[in-house]
Amino acid sequence: MATVVLKDVRKIYSENTVAVNDFSLRVEDGEFVVLVGPSGCGKSTTLRLIAGLEEATGGEIYIDGCLANDVPPKDRNIAMVFQNYALYPHMDAYRNMAFGLKLRKYPRAEIDDRVREAADILGIHDLLRRKPKELSGGQRQRIALGRAIVRKPKVFLFDEPLSNLDARLRVQMRTELSKLHARLNATMIYVTHDQVEAMTMGDRLVVMQDGRIQQVGAPIHLYRRPANRFVAGFIGSPSMNFLEGELVRDGGLAFRGDGLRLPIPDRHGDSLSGHVGRRAILGIRPEHILFASSAHGVREAEAVTAKIEVVEPMGHETYLYLAVGRASFVARVTADHTPAAKGDVRLAFDFSAVHFFDRETGAALLRTPAE
Repeated sequence: MATVVLKDVRKIYSENTVAVNDFSLRVEDGEFVVLVGPSGCGKSTTLRLIAGLEEATGGEIYIDGCLANDVPPKDRNIAMVFQNYALYPHMDAYRNMAFGLKLRKYPRAEIDDRVREAADILGIHDLLRRKPKELSGGQRQRIALGRAIVRKPKVFLFDEPLSNLDARLRVQMRTELSKLHARLNATMIYVTHDQVEAMTMGDRLVVMQDGRIQQVGAPIHLYRRPANRFVAGFIGSPSMNFLEGELVRDGGLAFRGDGLRLPIPDRHGDSLSGHVGRRAILGIRPEHILFASSAHGVREAEAVTAKIEVVEPMGHETYLYLAVGRASFVARVTADHTPAAKGDVRLAFDFSAVHFFDRETGAALLRTPAE
């Protein structure tokens, strides 16, 4: 396997279309890195630049220590799995998996050994003589994976390979891909717009927006310590709640918004004191909004009265859609604590997990909230 290094990589299609801008990243040998972001953020273009399917406008791309900018795709020793399985309809699964090796004139015995080894890894021996039309979506994706595995590449690239599958099969294939990574100890770069997929699969996530990296880190680090409002809102389901207001000194440091006033603990004073009198955005995840009656150490003056607008049972938990004044937010509670009916409820915010963001730049004002 190999490391992949991108230094200040850019891809510009025209003066007004900058797909990737100043992208720098090091993917370690054997690491599973996920590029995640909304449609049009540049993640698939970045993958195609690594594969050599697109030519970089600027910057350098290294694969296994060698500059790859001018190396043709066929000589980069990478394997790519696409959203479209791209199987030859007239060939059975065995021949689809073997075709690339046959073109490279590998000996027949070695081709057979590699195909059967990949089939063993993926558990698809019974599918080898079937044609694509006889296979389900999940089975076709396994064949496409097998075609990549037989190459024994230095780097695996995945471009939203599960997006054509139904929800249940996507969950199953996520698990299988994670097992495959553990078994092969392969360097893998995976592109998805599904943040749940990214959180459950990647060793590290690279969150992108408008062709730029917003933050890189382990999934739980990005979840707990987002660098800006975009990352905070993109990572996590349901999304983080954002409330607009102002940081004020009113008998102590507080956040004051439409219909609410929240005292801010002294431990956050150093980080926020320079922003007093300025507009800010408070961010809090649904699971950190608690019933005041069950929140330890919360004084009555710190609680907020909210109106329950919608109750959404999810089975083991319930989402409460709430309103305070013109502000709306979501709380996630256990099924055992679901209110019996709509109405008013007293809530408390867990300030050990609260975030503040600059209203203009979106940058986090509290980079290390207590955990």
